[in-house]
Amino acid sequence: SQRDFAFVIDKIFKVGLLEKIIREIDSSIIQEVKTFDVYEGENIPKDKKSVAINVTLQSENKTLSEKDLDQINKKIIEVVKEKTGAIIRS
Repeated sequence: SQRDFAFVIDKIFKVGLLEKIIREIDSSIIQEVKTFDVYEGENIPKDKKSVAINVTLQSENKTLSEKDLDQINKKIIEVVKEKTGAIIRS
């Protein structure tokens, strides 16, 4: 399963570090983390950037239910917010 997230984060924050933080949340389920867009400009504060990330989720032990996927989605958003101050872009 793949999920996309867009975070609004401080402009100086390194994208590679953001990917690393997400990867480390649950390495048994999070298989791949890729940034596919970084945007600065209209609708984004001047000191921020929007980083769009694709996360591949797959468990080797079981099939992930919608509930499992929702839980990992929430955890990714919470941990990124806690560690970076980023907010999810809606």
